[in-house]
Amino acid sequence: MPNDGDLRALSKQNTYQFGDFRLLPEAQALLHKGQPVALGGRGFDILTLLVTRAGEVVSKADLFAHVWPDYIVHDHNLKVNVGNLRRSLAELDPATDYIATIAGRGYKFVAAVDSGRPAVARHTPSIPSHYAAPPHVRELLGRDDAIRQISEKLDQPGYVAIVGPGGAGKTSIAVTVARLCCGAGEAVVFADLSTVSDPRFVVPAIASAFGISLGLDDPIAGVIDVLRSSRLFLIIDNCEHVISMAAMILERISSEVPAARILATSREPLRTRHEQIHFLSGLAYPDDATPLSKKDVLQFPAIRLFIAKSQGSGLAEPTDDYVRSVVSICKRLEGLALAIELAAGTASVLAPSALDDLFKDGFDSMSRGARDAPLRHQTLEATLDWSYRLLPESEAVLLSLVSVFSGRFSADDVEAIYSAGALEPMAGRDALAQLVAKSLVAADYDGGTMHYRLAESTGAYAAQRLFGSRYREKARRQFAIRIRDKLQIAEREWSSQSSREWLRKYRRQIDDIRAAIGWAFDPAGDAALGVELVVAALPLWQELSAFREMLAAIDLAGENSAALQGLAPLSRAKLSTARAWAMTLARHMHPQTDDAWRESIFHAGGSHDAEFQIRSVCGQAVFLAYSGRPRTALRSMNDFAAAKGLDWAIAPDGKRLLAHIKIYAGEFNSASAHLEALMKDWGHLEEGHGLSRFQVDLPVGIRLSQAFLLWLKGDADRASSLVDHAINRAADLDHMISLGNAISLTGLPIAFVEGDLETALRLQQQLAEVGRRETVGIYEGTARFFAGAIQAADGEGAGFAVMQDSIAGLLRGGWRARVPFYRSLLAEAYIAAGDMPSAEQSLRAAVGEIGIREERWWHPDLWRVAGVIETGNAQPEKAARYFQKSLHYARAMGAGAAIRRTQLAMTEME
Repeated sequence: MPNDGDLRALSKQNTYQFGDFRLLPEAQALLHKGQPVALGGRGFDILTLLVTRAGEVVSKADLFAHVWPDYIVHDHNLKVNVGNLRRSLAELDPATDYIATIAGRGYKFVAAVDSGRPAVARHTPSIPSHYAAPPHVRELLGRDDAIRQISEKLDQPGYVAIVGPGGAGKTSIAVTVARLCCGAGEAVVFADLSTVSDPRFVVPAIASAFGISLGLDDPIAGVIDVLRSSRLFLIIDNCEHVISMAAMILERISSEVPAARILATSREPLRTRHEQIHFLSGLAYPDDATPLSKKDVLQFPAIRLFIAKSQGSGLAEPTDDYVRSVVSICKRLEGLALAIELAAGTASVLAPSALDDLFKDGFDSMSRGARDAPLRHQTLEATLDWSYRLLPESEAVLLSLVSVFSGRFSADDVEAIYSAGALEPMAGRDALAQLVAKSLVAADYDGGTMHYRLAESTGAYAAQRLFGSRYREKARRQFAIRIRDKLQIAEREWSSQSSREWLRKYRRQIDDIRAAIGWAFDPAGDAALGVELVVAALPLWQELSAFREMLAAIDLAGENSAALQGLAPLSRAKLSTARAWAMTLARHMHPQTDDAWRESIFHAGGSHDAEFQIRSVCGQAVFLAYSGRPRTALRSMNDFAAAKGLDWAIAPDGKRLLAHIKIYAGEFNSASAHLEALMKDWGHLEEGHGLSRFQVDLPVGIRLSQAFLLWLKGDADRASSLVDHAINRAADLDHMISLGNAISLTGLPIAFVEGDLETALRLQQQLAEVGRRETVGIYEGTARFFAGAIQAADGEGAGFAVMQDSIAGLLRGGWRARVPFYRSLLAEAYIAAGDMPSAEQSLRAAVGEIGIREERWWHPDLWRVAGVIETGNAQPEKAARYFQKSLHYARAMGAGAAIRRTQLAMTEME
């Protein structure tokens, strides 16, 4: 217990006064009327966070992160500790409530707080643009109780499944609840499974919603990591048709992240251990038991929805007869929102007097479905069938035709398949407008373009109609042709648009690509068209880092030798080069990558396309450099140029790559001449030069290489300025390969070696995010290495094991570039810790690397580190010889930074 002197000292620290209590966070003390209050450590941490954010809703996620960092803790622990804290405060001040529970959101400190210091502005994280946002939903009618009940369930462990029939409004209520429960800076991630036709694509769909790379070995592990570290609300929508896979994923996420807030929607329970079910019934409508006035009837949400959707009737005030008809319709539709909207859409074009006669026979048939099917399915299916039979032939045909699209589609997409159903363009456009008016097709604006989509249940029904039609195969063929044509347009745009702009436009095509390829390689399809689809889809797979899916598609195309034979040489070259890149830019380089690049160069030569030949040779050079063979890469590029009579000045991307590889090979002066010329002609940041996909944006690449070289030559300040420009441009373009290269190859090493650990830590975290999105092994390994290096520099012994493990991981993945550099940094970390034997062992491993004779840029520093080790071993003569060798090699290269470091080491030896 603190004495009087202690309390006087505490009074000088920052304090928070509420009621008769005084909180002193720095001293871990709570006083009541000057006397200490005994609180447990967890309770004190909870109180501190709530008080410092008084008046705000503090989410459970924030409390878990503050009180139990790096631990997975059950919600019950938080409730018990909050309960104990409330009791402790109430025992001393029973008249005041200090902590309020905000259902579904967290807790709030509601008493007035007087702080002894100015309030510190909290950073509100921005919502990353790569999360899939939920759709816009209409204002909900009559769902207040459901919203409250679901919000309360979210306060319990596990996820909440909103279960109900198709058309009940499950998605709308999920989105509404999520947005009401989210605080400032929180994002809603929306994973829509309605476009997924195969359980194998559930994991990619959920990962894509988070912006997580499809190239991960275990994308759901990436989802779990994001949910642990970020304030997110997850909705997984439309689980019923892939329920087993969805249930398995939800159970895993809920088990590993019990604090995560997750809503699922499904037509049936998922039946897992962590599921909390909320059954969503139809909208309320009047029954026959109690006579009601028209005013009272119009308060029921089902009636209000029908009236709102049928305003085309022209009634300023609906008559009593019209309201009675609406009540009858809503009752027979069981209050299902979608069915009501369909009925109201048709009613909007009718005279009020025709309402009873039109729906009289139709509703009788709706009640007759399969005897063993749930009643709600009978009703919705009957409603759709009835609505379909009311359509004119052109609208009925078009509804079935558009079911070939897996997700959103445009008016141009629809126009491309009109002829499959013998529709004239004018009739087709009118039919589409009528289908939208009748709520059978949803329409919304996105980026100034009108997009359309079918509701899941409507799409399934329309697909059934298409299945039995005479024009099914023609529709599927024209759909595949349309997707191929769109992707060919996308490829032409790929070289001139930023990744952000390009993916915003084409990301959602992936489901249609899968469907079109699935049909094309089916026995009844067209394998030649399938191969063309695969070639056209390569840029999208590459931008999504979906290397495995891309390789599988390329292999599928390869199994159709007859179709490949008819492929144009350039298309064949694109296939082989994409295959080689996919093997290179993966977590672990494929053992056949060498052969893949040789095949790529062979096919590129057969294409007689000079630009593509350059791309292929440069791609192989990147692979050789990454695998620790820069001098071999230089020979390959120089031999190609000599054979073709090529001046690299006309191929700036190749010239930039050549300069960068020369730096690795220790040819600083030649690299400098190349880069100065490139900087003059192509280095202007304001010019939007096209991206060199799977390399880097050219201005970014020039700057990162120039910065790398300037740093090695001794101009660290200018190097830092250049690499900052490169990183900022790459981030603005949202091109992850450009950003990853700028950070991993230049920005992060410079910051760390120059001792700017604050910048190094920021860049390391940014690189780790790039690695998470792209799963390129060299990014992940580099980020992990420098995480350990920063730990070791801060005196944390655990950093050494992280550095060693990351080097081993890079080597396992075939990423030998820079490994001698990393081993020397590890040796220096051991030297700083006084562990000379480990430093010597690490340096010996660096000198023994396979590519040490080819990768020469760090040779002067290897000799310097050897000299420092011998200095520590009390071998001054050996040390002096090593230092002289370091200076000799550094002067020969023009490595001013290495000269400076070695001279400093020699001075310290004296």
